[in-house]
Amino acid sequence: MYNSSSIAAPPPPYAPTPVYRNGCNTNILKGKKGISALPLHLIHRILHLTLDQKATPSKFWSDPEEERVRRIWAMFRGLRGVNRVFWLVATSILRAMYLETYLSHIKPDYSSDPFPYESSHLDDPNLGDVSGPTSRSVYEGRGRETAVFDRYIAVRVGEELRTVESSLSEEGEAVEDIFRRLQPAARIEDLLLTLPSTFIIPFFNSAPGNPPPKGLPLPQTHLSVTLTPTWAQLYLHFYPLSSVKRGSKELVIEVRRIGTLEGTTKRIEDGLDDIYRRLVPWGGRVQ
Repeated sequence: MYNSSSIAAPPPPYAPTPVYRNGCNTNILKGKKGISALPLHLIHRILHLTLDQKATPSKFWSDPEEERVRRIWAMFRGLRGVNRVFWLVATSILRAMYLETYLSHIKPDYSSDPFPYESSHLDDPNLGDVSGPTSRSVYEGRGRETAVFDRYIAVRVGEELRTVESSLSEEGEAVEDIFRRLQPAARIEDLLLTLPSTFIIPFFNSAPGNPPPKGLPLPQTHLSVTLTPTWAQLYLHFYPLSSVKRGSKELVIEVRRIGTLEGTTKRIEDGLDDIYRRLVPWGGRVQ
């Protein structure tokens, strides 16, 4: 998501491109960056209009509901793949559309924050430069629950498409699994950054390929939480969880869960404090 300041820039003044009878304007044309160079508020407006059946009427569908669903699917699968800017803006639109239904699924006594970090991707001056060394991954800096929210959007978009394609389509258990297992764990993983820096730090500074040391403080980028009905387990991974590489992991601490996610996070903090004071061994269990 992005804030109002990201799209508040006024539209640029109109200036007709001079036309030359010779090839003098070749260098000028080479400097054009295409649609990605447009102000973000214009790109947002263009993509948003692709969902508006009145603004962009179509002759392909007679059922308004089917057209609505297929337009959303086209944005999810098609427009997001145009380039980096389209991916970020289209994803922002989809997140705004599905945020309310996502929050309605949160279990009682559980908390949720799909956007724990303020995104700065759309404020990047090199946003449209996908070839430069400063170009960042669209997934970089994404919160753990933000990733779960994006998975929920993917599941919902797919289910809605199957429903309009066939009345015999049945909903699976993917949404239930998200809010029973993934969302609570992701929320705790985000809450780990609220713990003192003695126990948790945001990331691990080292050469690529070097695993984080076995000890405190732990880099949040390399941590994951696994929940059972009774226990919460904190794991340290060889590679950052955002990496495409998969390596080994080891148990850091196991604590007994209590009612709220914030309470379970506090139990993890107490367990790490016990490790720090050498009251509990690495990989131990705290009752």
